[in-house]
Amino acid sequence: SQARCTLYTQATLTSDPVFHVAGGPPPRARPQVMAAGCLWRKSLRHSGRGVAGEDTLVSVPRSVQDGSQGSREKLELVLSNLQADVLELLLEFVYTGSLVIDSANAKTLLEAASKFQFHTFCKVCVSFLEKQLTASNCLGVLAMAEAMQCSELYHMAKAFALQIFPEVAAQEEILSISKDDFIAYVSNDSLNTKAEELVYETVIKWIKKDPASRAQYAAELLAVVRLPFIHPSYLLNVVDNEELIKSSEACRDLVNEAKRYHMLPHARQEMQTPRTRPRLSAGVAEVIVLVGGRQMVGMTQRSLVAVTCWNPQNNKWYPLASLPFYDREFFSVVSAGDNIYLSGGMESGVTLADVWCYMSLLDNWNLVSRMTVPRCRHNSLVYDGKIYTLGGLGVSGNVDHVERYDTITNQWEAVAPLPKAVHSAAATVCGGKIYVFGGVNEAGRAAGVLQSYVPQNNTWSFIESPMIDNKYAPAVTLNGFVFILGGAYARATTIYDPDKGNIKAGPNMNHSRQFCSAVVLDGKIYATGGIVSSEGPALGNMEAYEPATNTWTLLPHMPCPVFRHGCVVIKKYIQSG
Repeated sequence: SQARCTLYTQATLTSDPVFHVAGGPPPRARPQVMAAGCLWRKSLRHSGRGVAGEDTLVSVPRSVQDGSQGSREKLELVLSNLQADVLELLLEFVYTGSLVIDSANAKTLLEAASKFQFHTFCKVCVSFLEKQLTASNCLGVLAMAEAMQCSELYHMAKAFALQIFPEVAAQEEILSISKDDFIAYVSNDSLNTKAEELVYETVIKWIKKDPASRAQYAAELLAVVRLPFIHPSYLLNVVDNEELIKSSEACRDLVNEAKRYHMLPHARQEMQTPRTRPRLSAGVAEVIVLVGGRQMVGMTQRSLVAVTCWNPQNNKWYPLASLPFYDREFFSVVSAGDNIYLSGGMESGVTLADVWCYMSLLDNWNLVSRMTVPRCRHNSLVYDGKIYTLGGLGVSGNVDHVERYDTITNQWEAVAPLPKAVHSAAATVCGGKIYVFGGVNEAGRAAGVLQSYVPQNNTWSFIESPMIDNKYAPAVTLNGFVFILGGAYARATTIYDPDKGNIKAGPNMNHSRQFCSAVVLDGKIYATGGIVSSEGPALGNMEAYEPATNTWTLLPHMPCPVFRHGCVVIKKYIQSG
């Protein structure tokens, strides 16, 4: 409908103009009202006749209209899509400062106020609408605010709609919005959904609301669903069987991409797309994971099967799937592709070749291909996407055997052996080489040897030095230097410079730590747990090394004191709460 009003213009306006409004009595508008809307009037289309769907000023000679003569001309103002009662309320607000606003008229009042550029009026309507946002109307308010360039309301409605996506997805309104608005909404990184399956289901519902016109957009819509974060069983049992997917080659390609993401964890760096980026609400964070280990109970020890992770973003610990075995020790743990691999160890006096993989996305442990040589007290690390297991203690003593595992083919292959067979050494990757520091030799004494391996050439070299006497201590690489932490019930930090080939002492840790574990996260070294002496106690804290200040700082306590545990960093989906 239209509200029609008549304005009179002359050089000097001495009386209030009269609005002739369709459907109601003609309210009188003072000159100040016209001044308030002057910017809007400048933008009006001015023509000799009205144009459907546009706000138009129509010039009509006064003598033609009412038979009188004079210097004035009459302008008929045709307002498209404006209800007469809304214009009445608008004028009343300008005259009196009072306004009757409710959920029925708030949107149309805001549209009218925006049209006339009555900013105070707009603020009143915006304030009201912000308080009236619900799951059933927020997308409509969002679209209106965007069309009217009402920034405050737009950002409020957008944040509201993103935060309550599960509730919005259950409403009819979402099925009626335009394709572009729908894509903009569900593709947003801030969409608050704990399950990407719900996003997929909402996309399918939107298409099926009008399949005749919307099915052609199936691939475009499916491309904004983070399919790699959908559970594999849902992909196979639900997504694969959806007719909209089966009938579109482009859709099937997107589903196959997600399957490859699940099946080939170490190829994920080559699969980076907007779909492999987790939503902010997913709670994916780089976390420090503690795997198993030993506890001191009085003067005795017991094994832990607990696996926990620490999120430095909120300083909270979270439980993960427990180890699938009991009373195993001296295993080695490494992370690769955000999964965790636990190899070897000893259980009931038996040295093992088993390898278990913790799948981060699924939060479970599964057996993968066994090592070719059983071992415990060995080292494991990742170089160029492959897992290397180095030395250790075998069935008949120290082993010099080194093998590497391809996580894609699930196969092991032997590489050149260690020059010196050691166990309980410190190992890390630095500058394209694998380094093995110290350890325990075949005579049961500290092995004063540094061994280095060049993977490209499959060759080892070594040097012997009395300065390398570490055992039962971890090594990590930070900023091109190797840090060896603790060992022999010591607080020491030993730093190796591979470019200069020299070793120096770093700052002492706050605690003596033997059988501790260490990782690097966000440019800091974290040392976790350990044991102070052979009688205990075990340590239930962490400390962090900050290279900028060259100092160690104690951090809040871990879930429990632990030593001889695994410690790695992965990206992990953390449920909130």
